[in-house]
Amino acid sequence: MVRKTKEDASRTRELLINSAILTFSRRGYSNTSLDDIAQAANMTRGAIYWHFKNKGELFNAIWQQQLTLKDKISSKVAIYYNDTAEVFLRHSLIEALRLIARDTIEQALVEILYHKCEFTADMTPEAEIRARLFFDRESMALLLKRCMSENPLFMSGDIELALIIIQAYMSGIIKNWLMLNKSFDLYNFAPRLVDSLLTMLRVTPGNNTGNITQPQYSTSESIISS
Repeated sequence: MVRKTKEDASRTRELLINSAILTFSRRGYSNTSLDDIAQAANMTRGAIYWHFKNKGELFNAIWQQQLTLKDKISSKVAIYYNDTAEVFLRHSLIEALRLIARDTIEQALVEILYHKCEFTADMTPEAEIRARLFFDRESMALLLKRCMSENPLFMSGDIELALIIIQAYMSGIIKNWLMLNKSFDLYNFAPRLVDSLLTMLRVTPGNNTGNITQPQYSTSESIISS
């Protein structure tokens, strides 16, 4: 009986968190009340107070329970780990875009971060949220180091510049996709978008001739269908 009660409490907590995510993404954090979240979850306000003392604690719980992006896509990219580092990087970036394209909760989380929240001191820091929703710098830097050890011309070995470009490119695509009301097929465009990024990264900075070293992908890799 105790076990069932704990399971019920866990399910209720998860439902409240998911309802909060979707409600925050639609209304914005400031414009959302606990009553709004309770209504979305088809529960009472008292049910929320059983699990969270206020809206801020509920907001922070959203991010505390999130797996990192690396963990979320691990099963999709595991088969490429023993391939070249660039192939693994390519598929990691593709799966990152596709995760957001196919998952409503992931879309809502990014929407909150980009458009629906003004951060205050008592909230989970924006930098910490970004590290969970996207690739953390340390993991990405290690992967880029592998790319550069295999191909010294890859970004001329400039890891910091590569990190800046990847972050700006990926966040820009996602942010604009959301702002444009998902007006293009992000899931199926993901391989071509990532290939464009990798082409840019292969161009040696400061090299006016723009020499590019292209890896050979199979046809199925170059155009991946859903």
